[in-house]
Amino acid sequence: MIPLSMFSPPGPCAPGNLHTNLQCITNSTSLMWDKSPGALQYLATGRSASGHVTSCNSSDTYCDLTGLQCGQVYNVSVHSADTVCRSIQTVRSDLQTALCPPQNVDAQVLCASGSMLVTWDPDTDAQFFLLDAVTEAGSSHSCNTTANQCSISNLTCGESFSVQVTAVRGGCHSLPSQAVNVSSAPCMPTGVNGSQNCVANSAWVSWVPALGADSYTVTADGAGGYNSSCSTSGSTCEVPDLACGVRYTFYVTASNGHCEGPRSVTFSIETAPCNLSSIMAYTQCHSSSIQVLWGPGGKLSTNHGYIVMAEASDHSVLTCNSSATSCDLEGARCDLQYSVIVAVSSDTCSSLRSPPYRVTMEPCPPQDVVIKSSCESRGVHVSWIPSPVAEAYVMTAVGGNGDVLSCNSSTNNCSLSGLRCSQQYNISVFASNQNCSSTASQNVTFNTVPCKPDGVSVSVQCANQSAQLSWRVRAGAEGYWGSAQAEDGSRLYCESTGTSCTIEGLECGAQYNFTVQASDGTCNSSFSEPLPAGAAPCPPENMRVTTLPMQNQAQYLRASWTNVTCPNVQYLLEVTGCILGDSQSQFELASYWTDTSFFELLLPCGSSYNATVKSSNSAGESAPSVAVNGTTAPCPPQQVTFTGSISSATISWNASVYATDYTVYDISSGVWTQVCSTVQLSCSLTNISYSNLEVTASNAAGESEPTRAISGLAQPEVQVTVKTPNTLLVDWSPVEGATYYSLVVQEQRPRPRHAGRPAPDTNRVRPERRRH
Repeated sequence: MIPLSMFSPPGPCAPGNLHTNLQCITNSTSLMWDKSPGALQYLATGRSASGHVTSCNSSDTYCDLTGLQCGQVYNVSVHSADTVCRSIQTVRSDLQTALCPPQNVDAQVLCASGSMLVTWDPDTDAQFFLLDAVTEAGSSHSCNTTANQCSISNLTCGESFSVQVTAVRGGCHSLPSQAVNVSSAPCMPTGVNGSQNCVANSAWVSWVPALGADSYTVTADGAGGYNSSCSTSGSTCEVPDLACGVRYTFYVTASNGHCEGPRSVTFSIETAPCNLSSIMAYTQCHSSSIQVLWGPGGKLSTNHGYIVMAEASDHSVLTCNSSATSCDLEGARCDLQYSVIVAVSSDTCSSLRSPPYRVTMEPCPPQDVVIKSSCESRGVHVSWIPSPVAEAYVMTAVGGNGDVLSCNSSTNNCSLSGLRCSQQYNISVFASNQNCSSTASQNVTFNTVPCKPDGVSVSVQCANQSAQLSWRVRAGAEGYWGSAQAEDGSRLYCESTGTSCTIEGLECGAQYNFTVQASDGTCNSSFSEPLPAGAAPCPPENMRVTTLPMQNQAQYLRASWTNVTCPNVQYLLEVTGCILGDSQSQFELASYWTDTSFFELLLPCGSSYNATVKSSNSAGESAPSVAVNGTTAPCPPQQVTFTGSISSATISWNASVYATDYTVYDISSGVWTQVCSTVQLSCSLTNISYSNLEVTASNAAGESEPTRAISGLAQPEVQVTVKTPNTLLVDWSPVEGATYYSLVVQEQRPRPRHAGRPAPDTNRVRPERRRH
């Protein structure tokens, strides 16, 4: 028998009898299942054919799957679990979600039939569609169909509709489609009436606004083919240019963006006849008077007085009276068009009148000139209030440097491009028609885009990885932008209202193109010419110099320094100086570029030097480091001379350049033994042979090589023996290096006791040269 304790307890069984209840409006589903023995928790998962997954957890036998996507089929499964295991088997069910809203809904009003046709994209999963068109007042029109279109008829005029379509399958409705707004045809205008203006030969028509109308058109159909019309968005309109003695029929039509409504009820006006002909009117440019001329016509008697009336386009009236055939109307104003008639009586609608004669005054100077900079074209766009009588405009720009530009336009705006930078222009506008030109508008001053900055310079500060940009002032500039563009295209910026700014955050070792741009607050100038510069490394610090022992009258100078923190840095040691203090004997030495922090150079003895080191990488070279000045060890002393004897002698020498002290060594024992140290140029010695002596010169940089070739002979030790009264024996010790000796003997007599010139010396021994 195997003990039961060796088996792990089984996991819970799969739940059974899964039920789903789809909530169409929220596109979610309620799940229910039978309790599974041993289960403490349930996990329900829904996975669509497109891969979308949603889930819910529950300790009960129900939960809701939310966030389902429309138009999908989900495979729904439920697992049961305890504290250790989850059921291997699950209960499953397929769930079809609600349809998606219909797409691309379009509604068109058929104005003539008073109906609406709505269409949308087909959906093969839908059983049918519901269409609903709701007015602003809340009333609705609806239809259902299995097709992808539906028509609604008997639309009420002047209504606005919000149209939506819903797809239906199995009693489940999709969400409504996106609303489409559409309007039916406007209603017919009512309360239409009119009156005649005999001075202008026009008619004023008014009406009650119609529902759903955006605009109105008044049409006048006259006998004999005389027609006229006017349009407006209001409820009154003046129909111009009516002929004399013609009967006109008037009606009003309303329209909106979709349809034109039915015509209003008509009414008729018959214009008065015009029996006075040959009327003419004139005006002079920049004048406020209109001269009117006419001739009598028909049965009019010249004994009658005449009244002249002029109605302007703003409905102001000018009059004058005359018994002749001319009259001057005073007070005419620019920007107006006048309709002038001549009548025999004050009844302007009687037959005793002329047809209207229209006179157009000169345009007024354009008003409210507005200037807008055109940054892209480096120009200006100018606009003004249009003149109702102007046919053309001329805009002129005069620069401070005498530059003159102009443009012509038939509208109330004009543009100039390619203006010179950093210039101030005076802008003026003239309006004209076929008769006259206006005077100039009031001048408006305009400053063009600043020129690109010049005189740009850059100073890169390696210590704080910044760069100071400077430039010259540009006229019209209110501020400046400095830019440093790296090789990868990234930029760093600074801004200033002056002529310099500092860009921070440069990367050591990077190469940059520096530019400056000026701004007038609206437009920016073009960039200055790129100025390439690198964020070069700083000069090395803590430079130290030591010298090595002198060899062959030359001395190695060893320089070392602290490494610079920057990528890929190399160093160059440079040394300049003078040899033996002679300004005409100069030298320049340099190392090769190295990545080490030390280098050695061989310098001649007795030289002054100035040593610097600089760093470099792809961004450029640094400035030289702080210079280290010094001198090398002196050259060996020259012209060393030994005088005296072995027992007592003096050794001397010429000064070595830059020497501070001198040392004499005895090398007879095979080692250097110092026998004299002095700051003078000579030294006294005893009991020593000159052939065993060496002399060196020293300073803080070291000691020179010794001078071994010593010139000069020691004095021999002399012994004199008297052999006979007339014979002397002279002996002396040999002197090293001597090739011959010279003996001089001089007699010394006692001084005479009496005054007088001494006798001639006849006993002097002649010098004898004795070879050794």
